[in-house]
Amino acid sequence: MKSIIISIIMFLFLILIHEFGHFIVAKKSGIKVNEFAIGMGPKIFSKQKGETLYSINLLPIGGYCAMEGEDDTSDDERSFDKAPAYKRFLTILAGPLINLIFAAFIFTFVVFNTGIASNSIGGFTENSPAKESLEINDEIIGIAGIKVNEFSDISEILTTYYKTNSKDKEVSVRVKRNGDIIEKKINPKFENDMPLLGITPKPRDVSLIEAIGLGIKQVFQMIGMLFSILKNLFTGKLSFNALSGPVGVVKEMGRQVNLGLMNILFFLAYISVNLGFFNLLPIPALDGSKLFTSLYEMITKKKINKKLEERVTIVGFVLLLSLILIVTIKDIINLF
Repeated sequence: MKSIIISIIMFLFLILIHEFGHFIVAKKSGIKVNEFAIGMGPKIFSKQKGETLYSINLLPIGGYCAMEGEDDTSDDERSFDKAPAYKRFLTILAGPLINLIFAAFIFTFVVFNTGIASNSIGGFTENSPAKESLEINDEIIGIAGIKVNEFSDISEILTTYYKTNSKDKEVSVRVKRNGDIIEKKINPKFENDMPLLGITPKPRDVSLIEAIGLGIKQVFQMIGMLFSILKNLFTGKLSFNALSGPVGVVKEMGRQVNLGLMNILFFLAYISVNLGFFNLLPIPALDGSKLFTSLYEMITKKKINKKLEERVTIVGFVLLLSLILIVTIKDIINLF
């Protein structure tokens, strides 16, 4: 129960900073904010302060920053719709952007405290095929004649090598040992058709500057991965069952809580990237659709028909809620 409560709090925190991004830029842009809410459904707490109602709602599955005239027509001069296109664009962009910035910050914190995997061997797994040929502290510099720059290159090179070679064929591994270059032949073991040498990396400390660069790089790598997931979903290579909703996310967060602080922080940053990325997609009812219409107006100086935009947003919202409901039901079934 404790881990579930912590997970819900962390999930709502990501929603909070996302909506706060919209909120603070809207305020700075002179756009009227009617309500700032965390959670959905019936209110369990609310407080009016100035023109804005601050609310905490019962269902911990989202939140919103309700701006005057954002999704309907309004005659208020400070409505979202009457603001200049660039202010609307920046107000909507701020939500996803703050999620991505937060993720980069957390990734930086994690890598600065844990270090990164070096090319040097820190240990061997059980029944390691490399244990008899290699030694701890050996620095792997090449596999199958291909240079190894990072520890992650090892898996990629091996996978590529065994796409064109039989599984019983040995692969050459070049290592640096006490200043000498040594080449060994190793026959990897296979788990789920994935070739493994059975080694674990020796961690390497990083400077703060390097950690910042790696934190930002991790965000872009995850965005690339999410694009690949979307592609695989549309092409049928990835099953719908691979999707998770709020229940699935909270469940996984609960599992990560029990694995230690750095694990949960890394997963929190991963979810923050997801939240930022998917809200940037030009899908009706998500931030990306409003970014698209604002950008269109900035370029063409023409406004999209408000009534049409409202109808498309309503349809998109219904479809989005339906998808969340279906995925949530699936996640609840998987709990038992």
